[in-house]
Amino acid sequence: MVHPPKLPAKAARRERFQLHRLSGVWVFLVDNAFFGATMATVGLALPVSCILAFFSGATGVFLIQKLLNRDSFTQALGKALIAGILSGIPSSIAGTLFGGWVIAVAGLGKKDVPVEEPPIDDQASKPQDESSASH
Repeated sequence: MVHPPKLPAKAARRERFQLHRLSGVWVFLVDNAFFGATMATVGLALPVSCILAFFSGATGVFLIQKLLNRDSFTQALGKALIAGILSGIPSSIAGTLFGGWVIAVAGLGKKDVPVEEPPIDDQASKPQDESSASH
């Protein structure tokens, strides 16, 4: 009996601008950390905060995209530059919106959320003779 040839499975094509959800979390944290502290200095440290937020955001997203998402160098660099620019804007709104958007798009799957299992009932596994003998 002749079997029809099996067609190879279609390779799942990755979206062009797919970001790892940790990249979104990183941008969110960097943005809020730098510009929350800047407001305490009444804006005097704003230029330094912008530069540090840019480099921190870009470096973190580059490493996450390159190591965890396995993007090419140019893809990871492009995403890192966008994240760095949004992190460096002197307001926590841009990075917060971008980070929230990445987290929402990447989503938390059901496999990521721990499932609560019912507690194991130790007495249910004991034979009746042992439980009645102890009384």
